[in-house]
Parts: sequence; C-alpha cells; structure tokens
Amino acid sequence: MPSRTRARHAAPTVRRFLSRESTTSRKPSPQTSATPASQRFRRSGFRWVRLPGRRTLVALGSVFALVVGAFVVMYVGTPVPTEPQAGADDEGTTVYYADGRTPLFRIGANREVVRYEQIPGHLRWAVLAAEDRGYYGGHGVSAMGTIRAMWKNASGGEAQGGSTITQQLARNYYKGLSRDRTAGRKIKEIFIALKLNRHRSKEDILALYLNTIYFGRQTSGVQAAARAYFDKDVWSLDVAESALLAAMIQRPAYFKTRGNDAPARALRARWKYVLDGMVSMGRLSRAEAGRQRFPVTRREWRGVGLSGQNVLVRQRIMDELRALDIPAERVVNGRLKIHTGLDQRWMSHAERAMREAREPEWPKDVRRGLIAVDPRDGAIKAFHNGDPSRNPHDSVFAPVAQAGSTFKPYVLAAALRRGYNVHSKISGKSPVRFAPDGSLTPMTAPGYRVDNDEKIGSVGTVDLVKATALSVNTGYVRLAFEAGLGTVLKTAQDLGVPEAALRPFKGQAGVALGVPDVSAVTQAAGYAAFANGGTAVTPHLITKIVDARGRAVPLPWDRPGKRVLGADHAAQVTHALRAVVEEGTGAGAALPVHPVAGKTGTTDGNRSAWFVGYTPRLSAAVVTANAKAGPLKNLPGHPGKVSGDTLPTKIWRSFMEKVTADLPPEEFPEPAFSGTALDWSRPSATTSPTPTPATR
Repeated sequence: MPSRTRARHAAPTVRRFLSRESTTSRKPSPQTSATPASQRFRRSGFRWVRLPGRRTLVALGSVFALVVGAFVVMYVGTPVPTEPQAGADDEGTTVYYADGRTPLFRIGANREVVRYEQIPGHLRWAVLAAEDRGYYGGHGVSAMGTIRAMWKNASGGEAQGGSTITQQLARNYYKGLSRDRTAGRKIKEIFIALKLNRHRSKEDILALYLNTIYFGRQTSGVQAAARAYFDKDVWSLDVAESALLAAMIQRPAYFKTRGNDAPARALRARWKYVLDGMVSMGRLSRAEAGRQRFPVTRREWRGVGLSGQNVLVRQRIMDELRALDIPAERVVNGRLKIHTGLDQRWMSHAERAMREAREPEWPKDVRRGLIAVDPRDGAIKAFHNGDPSRNPHDSVFAPVAQAGSTFKPYVLAAALRRGYNVHSKISGKSPVRFAPDGSLTPMTAPGYRVDNDEKIGSVGTVDLVKATALSVNTGYVRLAFEAGLGTVLKTAQDLGVPEAALRPFKGQAGVALGVPDVSAVTQAAGYAAFANGGTAVTPHLITKIVDARGRAVPLPWDRPGKRVLGADHAAQVTHALRAVVEEGTGAGAALPVHPVAGKTGTTDGNRSAWFVGYTPRLSAAVVTANAKAGPLKNLPGHPGKVSGDTLPTKIWRSFMEKVTADLPPEEFPEPAFSGTALDWSRPSATTSPTPTPATR
C-alpha cells in the first residue's frame, strides 16, 4: 500500500499513533483503495496525535518523583498525635466579683464523656450526614474539600473549612496545629489526619469527636448537649433531636432553636439538610424523614453552676464578649479570667431592698429592676432583677418601660448646651396646646395638648429649677421647643440613650415627656454623666479580662468617655435635680448624710414608675412596670396606684442607704450658673442666645 507508506514517512522526526486502538481488518473496496490514507483516516474518525518528546517525559517523571518523595518524607516525619491542645479538655473561664478573688461562677466546657456504644446509631449517622458523609469509606482527608478550601483562602474568598471529621479532630483537639487559615497549616492537618486514620479505629475517632465537639449553650460533647437542649441523656434522643444536635455543630454561636428570625430559619434548613443526608446514606427512609418534626428545646439549661441573678450576669457578659469579638468557643475553652465590677455585698443589699418592698410577692406580669453604676467609669456595681422564679424577664438591661419624666434632665441638659441656664423662667400653666412650631394655640384649635400631673395642676411662672422639682410637663415641652427638638434627641443619644429608641420620635415634642422606651441601665448610666461632671460612660459588667497567658485584653470602655456637658452645665443639672429631692417629688429619696440628686417618673395611666438618682459616687435606677395594659396598682404592701414618688423611690432609698454606709460623704460641686437666663413666660422671649461650647 504505497499511499500508507508515504503517509508514515512524511515527517520522520515526529512519533505518531492512531487515536483508535485498532483498525478494521476488512479489505478495502476499489473506491477506498484509490483514496489517500490520510483522507480515509479523517473520514472514519481517526486523527494524528502528537506525543511528548523523550526529554519532556523525563522532566515530568522527575517532578512527580520529587512530589511523591516529599509527600513520603513529610508523612513519615509526622508523629502520631497523642497530646491534646491547651483548652481542649475541660478548661473553662472563671468570672469574678470586683475583688478579683471571689468567683461568681464558671463558664466552662460543660462536658461528660460517654462510651461509643452509649451513643445511639441515629445520632452518629446524623453527625456524619452533617459533617462527613464519606467517613467510613475515606482515609480521613477530603481531597476536593481541602483543595477548595485552600483555593478560597488563598484567593481571599469566603473562608472554607473543607474538613472531614478526622481533620476537625486533628485541628481542634490535638496539639501541634494553629488556627491560621494557611496552606501550610492545612497540609500539616492532612498528614495528622492520615496518621490518625491509620493508627486509630473509625469508632475511636468518632467517639472522641462526639465527646469534644462544641454544640453551643456552653456544652462540649453530645451528652452535655443532650441535657442542655432536651434535658435527657444522649441514649434517649430520637432522630429529630439527634439531627438538631448534628446541625448545631456547623454554627453553634449563631443558630437559634426558637423563633423565626434568620438564625432560627438557618438552623431549620440545616436540620433538614441532615435528615436528607441520612436518607441519601441509606440510614433513614424518605417516609421516616418526612414524619420528623423540628424538636422543641429547653429555654434554660442546667449544669453551668448558675442561680439567681447570675443567670442574667452570664447573659450580659456573653453579650459584652460578643461585642468585643471574643467568640463563645474561646470563652468555653480559653481559660479566661473575667473580672466584673459587681460588689458582692452590694448585690445582697439590692436583693434586700427589693425583698423589703415584698417584691417576691408581686404578680408575675410586673416588671421590676434595680441597677447601680459607678459614675467614674460606668462599671455596674450591683443590680437585682427580682425573684427569678417570679420574674424571668430581663428588666434591668432590656427596655421594659417608657422613660416618663426621668427623661426631662436630658431636655434640661440640651437647653444648657444651647447656652441657657437654670435661672431661665417658663410658664407652668396647664393645660396648654402647642402648635408644631412650639407656639401656643387656643385649646379649641388643633395641636399637641399637654397637662401637668393632677397633684400640681396649673402653676404660674417658675424657673427651670422649680419646673424640674415639680416635674412641670407644660414647661418642659416649651423648653424642648426652645432648646430644639433635634438638640434634645442628640443630647439624649450622647448621654447613652440608644438612637433606635429615639428615632421614632424625631420631631415630636412628646419626647420631652419621656415617650421612648429605655432600660434601667441606660438611665443609671445617663445620670452618671451628671454626677461625674459631664462625661458619658458606657455601662459594663466586665472590668478586666486576663487570657490564658496572663495578658490583659484591651477593653473599649477603659478609654475616657466623650465629654457631653461642661462641668458647670453638669453642676446646674445636679442643682435642679437636688431640688427634686429637697423640695419636690423625690423627697422620699433623701439620705441622712450623703447629698442626693434625682428624678421621679410616672407614665400615662400609672403603667410604669421610676426613680433615677445619684450621689457623687454612685448612680442608680429603679423601674417598675405593668406588662399588661392598665395601671400598676395594689401590689402587696402598696395599696393604690404606683407612681415614681412612692414605691420606686422607697426601693432606691433602701438600697442606697445600705451601700452608702461603705462610702465616705462627699459633696456635689456648686454651679457657677454660666449661660443666659431668659424669661420664656413672656411671648417675646424667643430669641436663642449664642450657643456655648459643651466643654465650658
């Protein structure tokens, strides 16, 4: 066949072969024998393929040999892990009182080890469905998952785990691996996982994993998690409960088992993913999966050494740690020492003050709380949220009531920032009706009607000190217009009232009468700025954090706060608030030795009542509120309606009388009464003076 011979020798320096394994053995027809061989090959689907040269093959082989050799050397040089890393075995965190020696409680790895055979099969398969579906058929490493994670991490994309259960155990339990998301760490993790897979049984690895992995709710291991979420032993869990625990592993600090917000919806989606995985693995039928219902978990959990007010302390501390970007896992296993500002004796004084008011006998729908803050730095020194068995709701850190007249000092502070002083005069006539621009309109015309409390009725012209002492509503709404409603809101926010609480009332004169909902801790901290000379403070429980190496963790509230008022402005506010106690609605708060400044507050219909007050060394707030619609009245030992000058003032005085026994007497600074005194009782007095600096 001459044509085939010519084609074969057309390019003698290049090796070629046919892309099919064999050619047909049929004899060519007369038509095909006349066609060149190259055309016949193209028509029948054959083509020529160029092979690498000898040198290229040698180079590729050398590179492959080097990679394999390096792999072998690294694998042989990787020891079998035996020692757990620091913090992996029941190393928790201790929370202390202010003395730094007396522990409040521990936040630790709440763990109870169980044997492999005690863990039900459906729980083991649920965890594998969630975390490593190829566990029993693999070698401890997911090649594709590792490559994907390394690529994502190297390219700056979203962090990817890409880890099998064995790799997670290598990273989270055994010593020798950092938490850095680097290729080097990932490669080392692979070799440790391979060694674990070779030298330990699958059952041993899975049992160790299930006894150490973090499930949220301060629990490590399946037994502690079963008790925390379902109040039962792990061997009593059903399929749906097992799937929930397996789902929690992915994001234990984010997922929520109750509610319908994003974390709760994400957990339900993950729970369904686990059930679908069990079906795909042949461990659950589709019909069985369809019958499962998302399980109900406990609202509270046992085994963390908490009781009484400590439950709320723990919740607040965890909130503060999240704000500091300290993850829950580090708290549980990080061996931190957390110091608080809480005084153990003062906490007892707060409880006694509430008990003296017969608080444990109050109805469950009554919200009640007392909290005290150090004016110097905002450290929370004591609080009481009521009897936990009667009042499980947070009434000190959460906003449970409108501020009422305890908001008026912020209006006064705003006026002082505008350059006025407390000798300015204002009309206390009641009732009056205001137009949107702050001018008075006839009572028959449209507008915002304001009435004074029936105890004081209509009063004549009074200065701002008297208006504060008597809590004159009409005068304070006029003052808010004169100071500027925007200035009032800005001043309140600068003193610590959350912007979210103020936003709905932008441009509304009713803000002067305390329509925003605020928390007791917000009010205690806001008044602390008046006590310390005008510097805003951030209320906080945590005063110091020491890590496992003895290093202090920086805290944002260690830095000086923002100067909101000048020293004389703060002294003028205190002067007006002292008049509340000496001759006004807060007379019941007076102490025998220490000077007191404060403000009562009662909302419409007596639904909630406050007293917020301070001495030079301590600011405290007491709130009582009816969670139901209607007035707060006829509490045990307190017949009739509750108002700010009755029950809250009584509780405040009882507490402060006890704690100030530990403090030396100290006087408030006398004001210089800087600023302009205007008479707003005259219609012509509407010109604002030149604003003075806040640091004056």
